[in-house]
Amino acid sequence: MTDADILAGIRDVARTHLNVEREIGADTVLVETLALDSLAMLTLVAELENRFRVCFEDGDEAGLTTVGDLMTVLRRRLS
Repeated sequence: MTDADILAGIRDVARTHLNVEREIGADTVLVETLALDSLAMLTLVAELENRFRVCFEDGDEAGLTTVGDLMTVLRRRLS
């Protein structure tokens, strides 16, 4: 799976489940730019697990600041 595929999946989940309408790129800041509170972040992670058929492990969410960080975690879980 390419980075473009992962980014497209993140965009789709954010639009579908979090009603995010703005453009999302790898440098997009999750909390400030996408206005994600703790519940929205949990929703995002759960829906990404469903979309990509992966399981985030304890601690994966630590240090997630940008969409690029999230892509790195997903890439690691997909390999």
